[in-house]
Amino acid sequence: MIPGRLILAATSLFLTAQADARDRIRIVGSSAVLGFAQPVAEQFARHWNNPAPSLEVTGTGAGFELFCAGVGFEHPDAVAAARPMSAAERAACAEQGVDAITEIEFGRDAMVLVHGGSKPGINLTRGQLFGALAAEVAPQGNLTRNTAERWSDVDPTLPGTEILIMAPEPNTSAAIAFRELVLVEGCRAHPVIKGLDDVERERVCRSLRHDDRVINAAKREEEVVAWLENNQNGYAIVNYTTYKDFADRIAVNPIETVTPTEETIGSNRYPLVTGMYVYVKNRHALQIPGLQQFLFELTSERALAPDGYLIEQGLVSLDDMGRNRARDKALKLGL
Repeated sequence: MIPGRLILAATSLFLTAQADARDRIRIVGSSAVLGFAQPVAEQFARHWNNPAPSLEVTGTGAGFELFCAGVGFEHPDAVAAARPMSAAERAACAEQGVDAITEIEFGRDAMVLVHGGSKPGINLTRGQLFGALAAEVAPQGNLTRNTAERWSDVDPTLPGTEILIMAPEPNTSAAIAFRELVLVEGCRAHPVIKGLDDVERERVCRSLRHDDRVINAAKREEEVVAWLENNQNGYAIVNYTTYKDFADRIAVNPIETVTPTEETIGSNRYPLVTGMYVYVKNRHALQIPGLQQFLFELTSERALAPDGYLIEQGLVSLDDMGRNRARDKALKLGL
């Protein structure tokens, strides 16, 4: 058996040799998160006298696959993710020797329910959203196909207007967050479903109805907004950053009486908060020139403070404790 320290030494030599040939940092991942990494890359190149990192849009899931494929020059140094790395993805990383990883949450976003700005809104719980959107529900104690057509069919205290919701595009980070934060959490409010066995409960809690009550999101944000303006009873689930881009045309709705704002999202009081993450290989931080300095810039106060340049770009700022935690992780990376 080869001693672990020899393996590490060999890896270090390999990385050092390869780093000499690398002209820039390589980051893959979510287009939304890389959108915030772009101004950081520009500031990094300007202030640290390094070439701007290569930013490759792959999506979060595919980004994790590339990131976890191995350690060395041919593999990405970091992945920008719109959700936390799953246990299965961590296991896949470990199998390829990517076992020293630092997670840095540098900002926040959220899933929000929006409607055309000139129309009345609605105040919903996650349990009510599940009752409207799930493929199967148990209104009388027995599991059955969801046939609710109006909000009042879900809960008599809700309006008698028709249910019409545009859900996130399938197989995206937004769709994964929507299922976890809305469907799975909303499912907990239904005692009959909570009493199912683990496999059946998992299936029911993650299944979205497929009929004319729920439709998949349009590809372009502008098309989503136009659809909301043209549908009197239409709602859509979008990212908070998308809402802010079109706040003059659409309005947000409270979830469980909490309205999404920078303050309620940044403090985690709003129920549907998501994170903005960068995952970094610790060994690369020691060997790839400029990587740790890029992370210093990403987590700096000039980027992340409430008046920082990323907040001006639309990122929701972490509170003081969250920003300090992100900065500490960047400082300690590779130690």
